[in-house]
Amino acid sequence: MNIENSYEVEYMYDESADILGIKATRDFIYHETIELDEGLLLDFDEDNLPTALEIHDASKRLNVPKNSLNKLIFFHMKVTVDAKSISINAIFGLLIHNKENKQELESFTCNNYNIPNMEADLVTA
Repeated sequence: MNIENSYEVEYMYDESADILGIKATRDFIYHETIELDEGLLLDFDEDNLPTALEIHDASKRLNVPKNSLNKLIFFHMKVTVDAKSISINAIFGLLIHNKENKQELESFTCNNYNIPNMEADLVTA
């Protein structure tokens, strides 16, 4: 993990809408949202650093019961941007039937947004 570009996050889960939101706890000025996939949104700040992830239909996308998303044990997401693509690899630690379970989510899109090359990690404390 790159400590220099590693940011702590907080999360919220709306069970009725099945939307999981993860946001950096540092101060930032929002710049733009990129849709990696339908219902998978990644926000960047004015310095082109990732600041938030919003996952619609989160329980279906992660294939877990809705109530397991109310308490994340841990979260780690690596965001990688190069001239051609923007990609994420996220790992969610969840309790399912009182057992720790890891779920992974990967996605990418074309970098049509002129975001410069970078790597950053968003993690729970």
